[in-house]
Amino acid sequence: MKKFLTTIAALILPSRMAVVVLNILGHKIHPTAKIGFSVLFLNGLYMGEDARIGHLNLIRANKMLMRKGAFLKKFNRINGPINLMFNELAALASSNSVYRANSLVNPGLATLKLGKLGQIVSQNKIDLTKSITVGDNTTIGGHGGQLWTHGYVHERHGAGRIRVDGEIIIGNNVYIGSRCTFNPGVYIADGVTVGSNVCISKSLKKAGMYVPQALRYIPQDIDEIRRRLIKLENQTIEEVYEKPVYH
Repeated sequence: MKKFLTTIAALILPSRMAVVVLNILGHKIHPTAKIGFSVLFLNGLYMGEDARIGHLNLIRANKMLMRKGAFLKKFNRINGPINLMFNELAALASSNSVYRANSLVNPGLATLKLGKLGQIVSQNKIDLTKSITVGDNTTIGGHGGQLWTHGYVHERHGAGRIRVDGEIIIGNNVYIGSRCTFNPGVYIADGVTVGSNVCISKSLKKAGMYVPQALRYIPQDIDEIRRRLIKLENQTIEEVYEKPVYH
C-alpha cells in the first residue's frame, strides 16, 4: 500500500504537496527538495536539501537516497530489486536504463552508488546484477555506454553454460568517454581517463589515459574458468560464478 500511495502522490501532485504527503507516508524529504511528475514505486525515499527528481521518470526499486543537491533528470527507467544512493551533488542525467532481474534470478539487492559530484550522463544501459560504485568527481560521459555486471561463458559443445557475475567499482576523479562497455568484475583506479569506444574487460589500476586497442585472440576454456572463479552457494535457476574485483 505504501508503494502504491507513493506512486500516486508523486505522479499527480505538485511538488510541494507531494513532499508533504510523502513525508506523512514515512519517507524523509527536505522541504526544499523538488519532485517532478514521475512514477516512484519505492519502499523508502530520502531526499536532502535541494535534491531534485525531474519529470517522467519510472522508478520501481527498493530504496532511494539523495543527499544535498543530488538530482535525477528526466526519462530515466529504473527497475528491479535495487537500492540507489546519490551523494552530494551526484547526478543521473536523462534517458538512462537501470535494471536488475527479479529475485528468482538474482537473490537479494544490488546498489547503484554515486559519489560526491559523481555523474552518469545520458542514454546509458546499466545492468545491476551486482552493485556498481561511481566515485567522487567521476563522470561517465557522453552517450551510449553499457555497464554489465554479469555475462556468460558457453561450453565448446552442447547447450551448457555458466553465468559470471562481478561488481564494477570506479574510483575518484575518473572520466569515461562515450560508448564504453564495462565487463563484470572490473576496478578503475583514481585519476583514470578512458577514451571513447573502449571495452573495459580488466581492471585499470594505474592513473592515466586508456584508449582502444587492436582486436586480439584470448584462449578460453570453460573448465579453467570454473576452477578460478567462486561458485555461488545460493544458486538461482542457472549455474553462477562470481568474479572478484581486484583493487
